[in-house]
Amino acid sequence: MKNKISPFEVTSVLLMLCFFSADSFGYIDPNSGYILWQMLFGVIVGCFFFAKKIWFFIKGIFIREKSTDSTPS
Repeated sequence: MKNKISPFEVTSVLLMLCFFSADSFGYIDPNSGYILWQMLFGVIVGCFFFAKKIWFFIKGIFIREKSTDSTPS
């Protein structure tokens, strides 16, 4: 009989490793915070540009511009 590891067991072990680890005395230099803020700002601005592109795409589907043909019909 095979012993299968369930996803619940894997998740439990990973959470225990994350939350019950030993103390770490690592150094974070002052520029690391700036880089994190810059990444967050870049993600936010990128989301706005993506939303704007999607908005104009959806708007273009429903609103068709009139042709600028100047010849009378």
